[in-house]
Amino acid sequence: MAKNLSSVTFTVLLLVLLMASTEILKIEAMNIKARCLPQGCKNATFSEECGPEPFTGSNNDCCHCCVAKYGREAVCKGVARCLPQGCKNATFSEECGPEPFTGSNNDCCHCCIARYGRNAVCKGVIEGPDKHCHCYKERA
Repeated sequence: MAKNLSSVTFTVLLLVLLMASTEILKIEAMNIKARCLPQGCKNATFSEECGPEPFTGSNNDCCHCCVAKYGREAVCKGVARCLPQGCKNATFSEECGPEPFTGSNNDCCHCCIARYGRNAVCKGVIEGPDKHCHCYKERA
């Protein structure tokens, strides 16, 4: 009787372990599908904004903000504007902040957006020996 009970207990434990590992694999697969990757869109078009103004996070943070706010089906990627790759064809626009500018390039970009508006700025970069914060816009 004890031998049969041990066999049954062992079999039940194996089944529980198998079921648990299957669920863990399913959850991991869902997490991989839910990751925000730059290649998430083939023909991306702007939809909505998300997060605080100015947004200080990364592209991945932006994407997760959008997914949380608008749903996984409505979002294929998120782009935070204050990144060096924010401009494809940039031209100098204005300066921002104190001279010398003591923050990072990201701080510079946020200074530019706060001063000139999100639509007027695609990048902010600290440049030159005197460390000025230069704001860039897309070349028309």
